[in-house]
Amino acid sequence: MPWTAGRRSSVPPASTEDWHHRHIKRPGGRTKPRLAEQLAFDVGAADGHVGRLRNEVRASAKNEPGVYLMRSAHGEVLYVGKSTKLRTRLLSYFRLPWPAHRHARLLRETARIEWEVQPSDFAALWREVRLIRTHLPRYNVRGARPLDRWWVITIASGPAPRLRIQRAAAAARSRTPAQLIGPFAARRPLVEALRVLNDTLGLRDCPDRIPMHVADDPELFDTAHPALQRTPGCHRFETRRCLGPCVGAPSASEYRTQLVRARAVLEGRDDTPHQQLVRDMSAASAAMAFERAGWLRDRLAALQALEEQLQRIRAGLARPSLVLAVPGRHGDDRLYLLRQGRVIGEARVADPEAVHALATLEGLPTHTPSGTTVDQFEELLMLEQWLRAHPETVTTETVAEAVARLTTARAGPGSAAPAE
Repeated sequence: MPWTAGRRSSVPPASTEDWHHRHIKRPGGRTKPRLAEQLAFDVGAADGHVGRLRNEVRASAKNEPGVYLMRSAHGEVLYVGKSTKLRTRLLSYFRLPWPAHRHARLLRETARIEWEVQPSDFAALWREVRLIRTHLPRYNVRGARPLDRWWVITIASGPAPRLRIQRAAAAARSRTPAQLIGPFAARRPLVEALRVLNDTLGLRDCPDRIPMHVADDPELFDTAHPALQRTPGCHRFETRRCLGPCVGAPSASEYRTQLVRARAVLEGRDDTPHQQLVRDMSAASAAMAFERAGWLRDRLAALQALEEQLQRIRAGLARPSLVLAVPGRHGDDRLYLLRQGRVIGEARVADPEAVHALATLEGLPTHTPSGTTVDQFEELLMLEQWLRAHPETVTTETVAEAVARLTTARAGPGSAAPAE
């Protein structure tokens, strides 16, 4: 009995089950290929250059910690990865099913594989974070993996910027550098707190697609005419919770002043909204308006919860300098100077000049951070995860102490040859 339901097909009888599995029945007996059959996955040859890449990896790569980059024929960085065993990781790509696996398709777009050996797993991880941020490869969908679980506050651009809640990963992939406030573990409390802050300061919270106008913008038409007057996009302007940039009510300086106040609140330099809510709640209680007092109490609690989280973040960024001492393969020990959540300097212990330069950098004064950038945020999360996962990592307060500890460890019994 024919397997094609009366229609001729080039599929051999031996693959009947596979053919039915990869096709979807349409009404009327017609079949529609699945997505994997519709897309052209035959990028490059199935063997050809893939075999050449495999031979290069087998001949040159070693099982040491490092990072690797996959480049297209035009030099574009398609993917950045890291591994404690470079050779094993790279060869695993050539065993993936094609075209089903995403990285198997990546391999057929790759014209060249580059790799860098690093002295330790930490060095490879740090290098990976910076390479991903530099190149923003399109195959690194989860490039900054820790960022996918966190939320941040950013400030959108335009004539009337708004406070915006974003996934940290989305902010990291942005081509425009942004000042971030965060990270936050949950979105819902953040939404409630920002709603209170926006209502108190009169900032907009509408989507970016709604056009904004300020009072000192040049007008094409006379808006005094009733037919040309703008209408508010929501009820917040009528209830005096928004300055109304959608109807051109505030001037640019008036709105910017309130936005600066919001930044000061989020950075811990202004508690005016908090004090205003306390006064309103006390007035409502004195007037025996208990329902309103309870509503104000909930809004105050949301703002206080946000402030508690921000205090913990600011404390983490304001930590004093910390020196990370990481033993390396073949005796290549490294020192990393950590400040405000990122690595600001590195030195090989065997290089006295580099150690001296790192000690000089350590002595330079620092300032209290007002926020965090995308680069700093990525490294902050990477460092926190590393220190939690490796409690045995040696951390000291000074470069001299770190050098002394590594030297002592190398001189101890059984430590002259670092573990492979």
